[in-house]
Amino acid sequence: MSKSNINFVDDKYTPKKEKNLVLSGMIENLVSESMHELIVDCNTFMMMASDQNMEHLKLHKNNACKNRFCPVCAWRKAGKDAMKLSIMMKHLKLEQDKQLIFATFTTPNVVADDLNDEIRHLNQSFQRLMQRKRVKEAIRGYARKIEVTYNHERDDYNPHIHALFVVDKGYFNNSRQYITRDRWL
Repeated sequence: MSKSNINFVDDKYTPKKEKNLVLSGMIENLVSESMHELIVDCNTFMMMASDQNMEHLKLHKNNACKNRFCPVCAWRKAGKDAMKLSIMMKHLKLEQDKQLIFATFTTPNVVADDLNDEIRHLNQSFQRLMQRKRVKEAIRGYARKIEVTYNHERDDYNPHIHALFVVDKGYFNNSRQYITRDRWL
């Protein structure tokens, strides 16, 4: 195995597997015994396909737990989602003659007890935003993801939405479609 492949395992995979083991300890009493075993054993087996020089590796088979809270599985899913989004973005730009706008919608940080309510409120607010007449006229489609970051110093959370909006090519020059930053706010 090449040095770059070893570094990939050390730099990318190992820290996520360590977090996976922390997760398994935290949720042991909250999940079934079989799910707990799947999480503990997650990605302890990985079969790779390679070229002759072992320069380019590709995961062929593994024993993923597929739990959405598992750091290893979430990381792999995020990579797959990013690839799908990248392909879709290229298609929209080249074949559909569209443009893309990236936006982040956030709220003030909240403590753990308020996080579920804040995420629910954020989702409802985003849905209401997408139903506004001006937004419906300008936006041709969108993809969004919710991310929650944790502030160790203050022990609070920041839920926010990353959105990728599809707009017509002339969006920024069309006064009937263009929505200013201040208007978005």
